[in-house]
This record gives sequence, C-alpha cells and structure tokens, in this order.
Amino acid sequence: MRKHRTAIVVIALAVLVMCSPLLLNNHALLGVDGYFQYNRIYEAALQLKNHNFSFINLYSFQQAGRVVNSLYSPLITYIAGALLLLVGNWFRFQILSLAIVYFTSGMLMYAAGQRLHFSKRVSIALGVIFLSSNVVYGFLFGVTWRSIAFGLLPLLVGPILDLYAGKWELLPMLKLGIYIGLLAQFQILTVALVLPFLVSFFIHGLRRTKFEVSGLLNFVAAVLLAVLLSLDTILPLLERV
Repeated sequence: MRKHRTAIVVIALAVLVMCSPLLLNNHALLGVDGYFQYNRIYEAALQLKNHNFSFINLYSFQQAGRVVNSLYSPLITYIAGALLLLVGNWFRFQILSLAIVYFTSGMLMYAAGQRLHFSKRVSIALGVIFLSSNVVYGFLFGVTWRSIAFGLLPLLVGPILDLYAGKWELLPMLKLGIYIGLLAQFQILTVALVLPFLVSFFIHGLRRTKFEVSGLLNFVAAVLLAVLLSLDTILPLLERV
C-alpha cells in the first residue's frame, strides 16, 4: 500500500472530481440506459429483499418476461441489487457505483502501466486518462455496463504478455480464463471483441512454447474455465438461437 500510496491518492482525487457534479447538486442522473439497467437492479433488489427469486420480473417492467436479461449476468445484477439494499436509495447507489467503477478502472490501468515497466508518473497519468476517457466516464451519462467491461480490460495486460512470451504455466493461463469470464459477466459483446485481438499473441506464444503439450493443456484449461465462468450468460443466449 505504501508503494502505491501516491497512485491511490491521485486516482481517488480524480474520481472525486468526476463525481463532484452529482455531489454538489445532490442529484442523480438517469442516463441513456438508466431506466433499463436500474429496473433490472431494482427487480433484483426486491427479489433479494422478499426472498422471492424468479426469471420473470415480479416487481418491475409490469411483470413482463425478462428476455432481454439473457444478455446480462444475473449474478452481477443480484450483487448490484444487494448494494442498492445496503445503501438505501438511488443517489447513494449511483455515487458508490460510479466511485467503484472509476477507481477500479484507474487502478487497473495504473497496474497495467507498471506491468509494462512504465514509470510511476506515467502509470498514474495513464490511470487518470483512462478513467476519464469517454468509454469509461460514459458510465455516468449512460449507465451502460459496456463502460464497466471496458474499464476492466487492463486486467488482460499481464496475461496477454505471458501469452505472448510463451509463459503458458498453469497459473498465468488460469488468470487469463478468470479475467475473460469476469468480462463476460458484464457484457458478452466485449468478450467477442477482445478474443480476436488475442489471436496474434496466441500464435506467437505457441511458437515460443514449441508446441509443448503441458502448455497447450494449460491453455485448454484456461478456455474451459472461461467458458464455465460465462455459462450464466452463454446458456440463455444459446436457448434463444
């Protein structure tokens, strides 16, 4: 913590500045996808509160079927619903969710910069620039889960470097599988965009491993883990194909 104290303070201050319009006006924003996403979270919160779990909307959307929810992870939705119950109102929920998304995104980009052996100043600057970029900062105006998924992308920098260098030991490969599965929990489309990007790194790493059986098995284990962690988003999609 002491080693990264400066990064934590700077990124936390940047998050505070970005959230200041809401704090100063004491008012939340609905956002482009706010009605849809907040209805999903409200539904999950009330299901948790009443211990009444169902794939059918019981408390929102006029009790319509939750067909569109097949594109989103129910697990993350219930976690967001639990957070809403914990904080008690939408304003506190939005402030807390924004702070979590922005701070996490900034720190992940900072960590990615350090993994790429950039200086601490450059890594901090990258973190601040990334969390304030439109793709992440847009979460304030759009309440889109795409912003969360993109904010988590720096997680892949370490595993991609290991993949490229041919370090196909079990632990680095499992990390890659876990991170891909985590992205799928927020938006499966982001995973579809990321996977083709990994092909060139995979080919180079495969050459570096000289097609060792143990490395290939570790990579297969990573793929299976990613699929397993993504089943709650993949299976509903397959049912509708």
